[in-house]
Amino acid sequence: MDVRTQVKMLVQQAVEAYLKNELHTNKDSSIAILLGYQSLNPSIVLETVSQLLDTYDVTLLLTKEWLPLQEPWNGVPFVLIEETDQQELGTLLEKSSVLVVPQPSYSLLSKLSLTIDDEDPVWIAIQFQLLGKPIVMANNDVEPNVYQQIHAPHSVQDRLQSYIRQIQTDQVKWVPLNKLVKAVDEQYAAYREKQSLILAKHVERAFQDGLKEIEVPLKSRITPAAKDLARDLKIQIKQIDSSKGGTL
Repeated sequence: MDVRTQVKMLVQQAVEAYLKNELHTNKDSSIAILLGYQSLNPSIVLETVSQLLDTYDVTLLLTKEWLPLQEPWNGVPFVLIEETDQQELGTLLEKSSVLVVPQPSYSLLSKLSLTIDDEDPVWIAIQFQLLGKPIVMANNDVEPNVYQQIHAPHSVQDRLQSYIRQIQTDQVKWVPLNKLVKAVDEQYAAYREKQSLILAKHVERAFQDGLKEIEVPLKSRITPAAKDLARDLKIQIKQIDSSKGGTL
């Protein structure tokens, strides 16, 4: 084997090792995938979910409609939403950094835009928002296609667009399914870099709620007034690694 061939093989091995390491960089990081609504193309949704399973530590939040399709993911933890109370769901959400919704519905879109939590999938999404955690949602079956744009009444289209604009204003990442994985990677990275601002009013509210500790992301900025008040009220401000979940 000549020197050129040896060098080529070494370079190839180095590149493969690097890519393998990059692929599993986030494997210790927890995200939640919400499959709460029926899909017109479940096989495409499952393929996208499988890509996320290769990279992240995933908790699947399923409704009963998805149970028969869950077989390819044997061994992956899943929670049947209908059989889990909100307290248990809340504990799981606190441990996840990003909520991924590869299959939304008109119901989810409209209720999330109006903050109406009268069904479990919407309640889950709203809890993520209240925790300051990102949501990535695929738009394929909800964004009007060209024929719907041609034939549907303008009032219906305008209403849908107003819902979409509202959830985007609320920082829901609204993307096509084929860009979902990339969007999750971007939102996860941004969440790790998130800097919350802790003010004295937050410490005061924690005191009113009877808390002895406030958990905030590692890179949070804490104002001097907040530090002084926390010391006076004997409240610990604990900075945690947001990539491992936790309450903000």
